[in-house]
Amino acid sequence: MRSTAIASLTLIAAAAALAPATTRAQEEPATEEGPYGRTPDELRPFRGVGEPDRRFFVNAPAFRGPGRDEPAPEGLTSVAVGLLAPIHGPDAPAGRHMQNAARLALDEANEAGGLDARHYGGRSLPFELFVRDESATWGAAGDAAVELVCDHEAWGLVGGYEDANSHVLTRVLVKLEVPNVNPAGVDTTIPEHNRPLLLRVRPSDRQTSYRLAAKVFTEDARERVVVLRANSRYGRTGTREFVDAARRLHKPILLEIRYDGGDYGAPSTGWAARMERIRAARPDAVVVWGRPAETGAAVRALRDAGIDCRVYGPDRLVSPELLKAAGAAAEGLIFTYPMDPRPGREPWDAFRDRYRERFGVEPDATAAFTYDATRLLVDAIRAEGLNRARILDALFRLRRVDGVSGPILFDTTQNNVAPVILGHVESGRFVFDG
Repeated sequence: MRSTAIASLTLIAAAAALAPATTRAQEEPATEEGPYGRTPDELRPFRGVGEPDRRFFVNAPAFRGPGRDEPAPEGLTSVAVGLLAPIHGPDAPAGRHMQNAARLALDEANEAGGLDARHYGGRSLPFELFVRDESATWGAAGDAAVELVCDHEAWGLVGGYEDANSHVLTRVLVKLEVPNVNPAGVDTTIPEHNRPLLLRVRPSDRQTSYRLAAKVFTEDARERVVVLRANSRYGRTGTREFVDAARRLHKPILLEIRYDGGDYGAPSTGWAARMERIRAARPDAVVVWGRPAETGAAVRALRDAGIDCRVYGPDRLVSPELLKAAGAAAEGLIFTYPMDPRPGREPWDAFRDRYRERFGVEPDATAAFTYDATRLLVDAIRAEGLNRARILDALFRLRRVDGVSGPILFDTTQNNVAPVILGHVESGRFVFDG
């Protein structure tokens, strides 16, 4: 009984330390650019029916725990930074970009002098990267975070990529009280835990859905839309905002068809049955959502079935795996992208040159946002010294940052609400339109 009571009191104390400043309704917008999530007025829930009794995410959460006066520990030889990335499995290519970008950011920080000597008794310290696999098993991200913080004394964490892992991680952060800068997650709900421990530098599927809805229903005037998505957490959560946007625009989705990975070429109970349902709906647009290889197979199945309407999808489809799986069927696919990778913007051009010279490959959005995330964490450590509470304060003061990925615009949940761009597949290449 005593241990249970102590555990309960500990959780209550942790909840109090992480409580938002207030939960009362306020009339002010969540950002200078509009309501929470930068939701367009025409897509706001329940618009036109009066003011709600309460609005959430109006004020940023504040860390109220102790620790701002704690001195730095003695005997350190480096400043540890932890990276949680997918090292194995289908997301491993993204994980390699995350590792490359984090290493580049820390190496450049060390070339600039590392942690200034004024923060550690007159002695400068280099930054050191510790990498752990977020995808070894379900929940591995939480175990890895504990190891990075407790065994390696990481002063902050960068990661992760797969959103189910990030949800596990956010719960562990409550006990570790360590900052986490997420560079690659797309789940709209990750920052909605209202805990002042995590910020995300990459626009989420909320911004992707808003842009797709504008393109599909307003700019392209499509009326009969089908969603063809992976039977996965990513497919389910990724399409939710798009489906809601369609309903609010009075263009409800005709059908939502699910597919499993790797079932292209299945017997008539596989793609054939799905395609027959879609063909019977007579769509003028299909929105696909899933990992690149499985979704490429779905796009190919659409074209093989003679369904020739326009196809749209999110930015995670921008991968050689999609082009390989879809072949010529990918031609004309319209996609979103969370940043503008076209040349002409100096920070991006310079980063791309350094990245190519160092690693021999082109950087993508995941690399750019991981680099920005790592630099934000490093800059907060260099500004505040080795004190996690003050590092958190510095990160949560950020409102706009101009990174190599472009402008990062934080709302009150410290989530990047910068607009995304569009592109299309042409002659077997991804072309970015802006």
